[in-house]
Amino acid sequence: MKKILTIVVACLFSFALMGQDRFDDARVFRVGADVSADCFLPFAVGSPFHPSAGVGVRARYGRPDQWVNLIGGVRYIYGQRLSGIQIPVMMNVNLLRLDRVSAYLGGGYEFDFIGTYWGCAKFQGGVLIGPHTDLRVFYKPYQGDLGVGFTYYF
Repeated sequence: MKKILTIVVACLFSFALMGQDRFDDARVFRVGADVSADCFLPFAVGSPFHPSAGVGVRARYGRPDQWVNLIGGVRYIYGQRLSGIQIPVMMNVNLLRLDRVSAYLGGGYEFDFIGTYWGCAKFQGGVLIGPHTDLRVFYKPYQGDLGVGFTYYF
């Protein structure tokens, strides 16, 4: 029974990743440069605001016209409250899929190895413009981190 369930899930996942080739460049796998700004929200009224900046490399498996995109990467974040290397692993679901634009909601986990902190859940929403541009807003509830990001996929 487990083998049949595994085969069915694999087939459904493969079907979800299939697109309709609406884009001129039909590559499914892309690597890109990423920049982001994190805003660690104050935990108490009157607490200081802690901004951070991040740079990194992201990889996307899936096109904007497909239902599901898998995202992974590595980024370095620098700021007063948190500095170090983070590794996001995300899955986005493209809810709005037009000819050149798609809008998505996604979630996943962002691992990091900064002190005793091992990462946290991350939720995001954004827009893919063509095969190259990704603009997003994200939130990490455990850290109280609200941020924005931009990735250019080559």
